[in-house]
Amino acid sequence: MRRTKIFTKTSKTTPTDEVAKNAQLLIRAGFIHKEMAGVYAYLPLGLRVLENIKRIVREEMNAVGGHEVMMTALQPRELFEKTNRWDDAVVDNWFKTKLKNGTELGLGLTHEEPITNVLFDSVGSYRDLPVMIYQIQNKFRNEKRAKSGLLRGREFVMKDMYSFARSQAEHEEVYEKVAAAYTRVYERLGIGDITFRTKADGGYFTERYSDEYQTLCDVGEDTLYHVPDTDLWYNEEIAPAHAFRVEQPTEQKPLENVKGEGVVGVAELVKFLNVPIESTTKTMIYEGENGEIIAAAVRGDHDVNETKLRKVVGAKKIKLADENTIRRATGAEVGYAGLLNLPDSVRVVVDESCSDLVNFETGNNRTGEHAVNVNWERDLPTPDQFYDIKTARAGDLHTASGKVYEVHKGVEVGNIFPLESKYTDGLGLYYLDQNGEQQHIVMGCYGIGISRLVGALTEVFADDRGLVWHDNVAPFRVYLAQIGDDENVCRECEKLYQDLQNRGVEVLWDDRPSEIARPGEKFADADLMGIPHRVVISTKTIEQGKIEYKQRTNSAVEMLTPDDLFGKLDGR
Repeated sequence: MRRTKIFTKTSKTTPTDEVAKNAQLLIRAGFIHKEMAGVYAYLPLGLRVLENIKRIVREEMNAVGGHEVMMTALQPRELFEKTNRWDDAVVDNWFKTKLKNGTELGLGLTHEEPITNVLFDSVGSYRDLPVMIYQIQNKFRNEKRAKSGLLRGREFVMKDMYSFARSQAEHEEVYEKVAAAYTRVYERLGIGDITFRTKADGGYFTERYSDEYQTLCDVGEDTLYHVPDTDLWYNEEIAPAHAFRVEQPTEQKPLENVKGEGVVGVAELVKFLNVPIESTTKTMIYEGENGEIIAAAVRGDHDVNETKLRKVVGAKKIKLADENTIRRATGAEVGYAGLLNLPDSVRVVVDESCSDLVNFETGNNRTGEHAVNVNWERDLPTPDQFYDIKTARAGDLHTASGKVYEVHKGVEVGNIFPLESKYTDGLGLYYLDQNGEQQHIVMGCYGIGISRLVGALTEVFADDRGLVWHDNVAPFRVYLAQIGDDENVCRECEKLYQDLQNRGVEVLWDDRPSEIARPGEKFADADLMGIPHRVVISTKTIEQGKIEYKQRTNSAVEMLTPDDLFGKLDGR
């Protein structure tokens, strides 16, 4: 493609309404246009990158037996009511709309229910399974915040695949086959060595844990915990953790109640009492879905992990108690909850980080007071069991191996979920086995954020000059910079342009005349756009009978013959 035929232009100015590097660079390079927060249009170069990623994903999904479809973005309410996912209290990021007759519709949140519904016309026998169905389609999520460019969009492009199997064993075979395909996708995108299969929460998709694919990136929204010398990676939301131990006193001190009116929160309490934060506790009051009141306690230097707590108490949903509930349950104002003097009606769950504390602080559920020098057995009965209900932090240990976690930041670039038969049962889809008996269908769900990958690749590889694309996803592999307007230069550029295209190499020929773009501008644009290979033809190169060549990721400039250039591009 000739540069003079593209309507988009590059910009030296960083957009002031974007804080994310990926959005800033992609807008400056003319790849995307911002419609509103979290919503972007793809311009010619950006669309090429998007389509190249789609092609890689599509090839790998087809290779494992996936069948591509295109589902509707408009979704009927009644399908999601059958699986209890229409209620905003269950799924809170729906975009919803109405027909003129008042019928409520959802807008492309996810497609477990609609694709299951499609299979009523084609699945009835064991002979019809297993089957895998996928699509690449725009999705819509009503995100509360959309400040990370393409990493968190309200409208985004996603590949979502759904598998249907006859048994759990068959599902697991399919699941691992798709997992291997995901690994190949990330290798082909150039991020295979920094992308890891990570254990995570299943969210509103499943009660079971899921597997995320996380790419290491300093600006990632997710905190990852890695067990050294293993392939075990955990998202912070579920990382099993044993708190690092702090030396404890050998003698117990007398229990004291200390007046501390207005001293609320661990940070203020540590200053007020002049004690280490590790000798304090933090007690949070929650309310379960059935109205049960739960007091969850962790050591003061940790936070309660609501995902872990929810699983410990066996609730599908919990929420922080409001002020009135806290007063009613503890008898005190907010900020003075603790383990002392709790009524029997409150369920107490204590984290293992508190198990060896001696002379520790806890709220005594009296407004304006705190208890210090509290000890197990003497002042509080030792719980029958201590749990892991904390959010892991640096220095904590992996519970099974005892190894200290390595902590990283990551961007989620894919996820796979074991769904069991939640959606097929909910919609009433079953199959008949060899004996004519009705059996459950086991599902899996497999997502890759196509547009998020555009943002992630930008964040990971971009440098101070602009974008950097892997050959497999770049909008063009070669940036041909024409320096000069005389007939010989134009003729040699045309020849090389045609030769490269005939060899299957996509080329962006910067044919802008000298009065519009000087050489420095062309080189800067080649870097900003992130084209992997830059070649230059000028009067000087023609005189030498060579072509000037430079890789985007290398500062060295080489003078090559056409055959040498073709060899480099062919990987020879």
